[in-house]
Amino acid sequence: MFSRSRYQVRGSSSTSGRVQPGRASQGTTLASTTAFTAFNVNKYGGLGSIIPGMSSWSRDPSETFMSLGSPDSGVGSPTHGRGVFTCCGVPMGRPRPTIGSGQDQSAILEVGKIDWEAAINATDHHTDRFDAVESGKPVIRRGQVFKLTVHFKRQLIPHRDTIRFKFEFGRNPFISRGTRVLRTVQGKELDNNDWGVRLRTMSGTHTIMDVMTPADCPVGIWKMSIITNFKDDVKKMQTFKCDQGIYVLFNPWVKEDLTYMDDKKEIEEYVLNDMGKIWCGTSKRLRYRAWNFGQYEDPVLDAAIRVLDASKLDAGARGNPVKIVRTISAMVNAPDDNGVLEGNWSGSYEGGTPPTQWQGSVQILTKWFESGEPVCFGQCWVFSGVTTTVLRALGIPGRSVTNFASAHDTNCNITVDFHYSQDYSKLEDMNMDSIWNFHVWNESWMARPDLPAGNGGWQAIDATPQETSEGVFCAGPAAVSAIRKGEVGILYDAPFIFAEVNADIIHWLCPDLETEDMVKLKMDTNGVGQSISTKRPGPMGIGNSDRLDVTDSYKATDRSDEERAAVINALMRGHSSSTTAYDVLKEDVIFTLDDKDDVLIGQPFSIFLKMKNTSKEKRTVEITMHLETTYYTGVVAEKVKTEKFTVVLEPLKDNKSSITGVPDEYLDLLVDQAAFQVSAIGTVKETKQVICLSDDFRVRAPDVIVKSDGKCQVGKPCKVDVKFVNPLTKILHKCMFILEAPGLEKPHEIACSNVEAKGTASMSYTCQPKHAGMKTILVSFTSKELSDADGFLTVDVKPAATSAHR
Repeated sequence: MFSRSRYQVRGSSSTSGRVQPGRASQGTTLASTTAFTAFNVNKYGGLGSIIPGMSSWSRDPSETFMSLGSPDSGVGSPTHGRGVFTCCGVPMGRPRPTIGSGQDQSAILEVGKIDWEAAINATDHHTDRFDAVESGKPVIRRGQVFKLTVHFKRQLIPHRDTIRFKFEFGRNPFISRGTRVLRTVQGKELDNNDWGVRLRTMSGTHTIMDVMTPADCPVGIWKMSIITNFKDDVKKMQTFKCDQGIYVLFNPWVKEDLTYMDDKKEIEEYVLNDMGKIWCGTSKRLRYRAWNFGQYEDPVLDAAIRVLDASKLDAGARGNPVKIVRTISAMVNAPDDNGVLEGNWSGSYEGGTPPTQWQGSVQILTKWFESGEPVCFGQCWVFSGVTTTVLRALGIPGRSVTNFASAHDTNCNITVDFHYSQDYSKLEDMNMDSIWNFHVWNESWMARPDLPAGNGGWQAIDATPQETSEGVFCAGPAAVSAIRKGEVGILYDAPFIFAEVNADIIHWLCPDLETEDMVKLKMDTNGVGQSISTKRPGPMGIGNSDRLDVTDSYKATDRSDEERAAVINALMRGHSSSTTAYDVLKEDVIFTLDDKDDVLIGQPFSIFLKMKNTSKEKRTVEITMHLETTYYTGVVAEKVKTEKFTVVLEPLKDNKSSITGVPDEYLDLLVDQAAFQVSAIGTVKETKQVICLSDDFRVRAPDVIVKSDGKCQVGKPCKVDVKFVNPLTKILHKCMFILEAPGLEKPHEIACSNVEAKGTASMSYTCQPKHAGMKTILVSFTSKELSDADGFLTVDVKPAATSAHR
């Protein structure tokens, strides 16, 4: 629609003429997908038809207006009437007197300079604390619009000029890798699933553009060029290459980004906070080190990007946080890639800084960035502190995590093995495993679409060079939720990290190994993995008051049935050579979880674990069942309940156990799409068979009922009735119907009053169809307490009635 705006153009009712002094073009605002043309201009230079997508304009007979441009003059032709309007929904600016005076309108449109609007964008993108922004550099987060101003050397002539933006990333950009993108400026709304550029406003020779980066684009520094040419001569063009690159970071504020985190307090702590604590000491005496992560200080952001640039990670893979954090865990240490830090556990630190002297990451990353050589020296908490800095600088939620009594399993058999001779002397040449007083690694937050559902959320990574993974000193990311269950068969390095927190310590007697097998002397099942610690969200506290214990995220209570089941599960799935120490026998009990496909929200439900004993002997099953709410990405949101059972199965008989969810327990814990995950973990007492099952399901909202009297005809009112019944025993607040009816009605929202418990929300509205045929009316209902309810109705719109000729 054309609507009233700043743009006023004047002239006579004639289709010829020139701009009156003082009334020349001051600027236009255009937003057309096909090179911004606002009007078709007739052969006389006057105003012709409006292009598709533009509907009408208003005019005042007492005034005059001018068309945007004449193909003859390149300036504009006055036409009778006063037009004040917008183009493609964007307001037109007032013409400046510069057009036609001192500007060569026959020259190709050329860019003079770019204003990145760094400060404005930084506020919108939560990057305003970076020193780089104060220097005028654009630091933005992917999946979100940012603005820039382009100053041209002459005014844009809509029907003649085409503007394209080119974005390139990495050493050898390719379209097929997603590292080279070419987009024509357009007028439609931008979508964060793709690149796009939209002309927002224009005044004289400068324009304000909206640029969208997709929520999965590679992170780092992108190069941008602007290409201009005449529409009818694509061979002649001007290319403006921007000297300044665009810093593109992950965006945990945007749901489409795999790093999305909905807890704002956690974002504040694990993305934005540049100070923190790292715990050390022993399990009996925990102490901390305050640490300056310093992700905003120059040149830390450039150093974090250099970490990725210097790696072997393909530029096209740098949109995937899984690959990014794995690369970071490799590049923060130095052994095989000339990374940031050289480790040293010798006690002699000549030629470098003792690890205990570092108080933060800024100095370390600055030294590495400026010299290109590994910085000496680091130990686990230093590697972790630097890793946290790099994660947060790039926009990935990250934190340092300390595990007390941390196992170092050197041969990946998921146990810590100590060997003794016949006289019980330690066989040091065989004792390669160890237990550290404490060890610090990192967690990074992300969805894991590459893994089974339920394994998103916190992922463990370890930059301390202990063991190689795929030939490189790195570890992770490993889903913390999978480690807790002993699911060590999924990527990456879960067996090693599981052993760090939950390995059993086995003491072996080694007689003459030429003739006799080793004999198990003793097993310690609670000596590894204690008081796993990180900083909780919020301000720095006194002493350990701000310590968050996350041990339960990694394992159940030591020696509990659930914890024992996870250990056995890890040994079996990890094909451990230590299984003989557990007397694991064959599996002869069959377990299945039943599915719940149609549960109405607000109703109780039960999930059954079915068990069938196929043996001819009695079996005793000890089982723990968990019920949790989850996001659609598989990240666990809240724990609803846990129940434990002991079930005796008679020979060749079956039985079942169940876990029940009731509305009072789960309603306040539901998140988007009302999804749940139920899991069962346990053992068969007689055979040590392990049970580890999980399933996901959702409770649904009632349908929105949409009805019509069926009398829909072009040009005549059509009444539609909508009703929604509240299934809950609580009042619904902030209620709203959202309607979309392509061909009938534009999308709009209709607020309604609170809906009483078990009450009904209803409304009627009338539309006037413009086109005949089958049309669909979509209606959804949302409220503070309940959402994701929808319904639709398909109606047959009849053609308009024809009137008889007189």
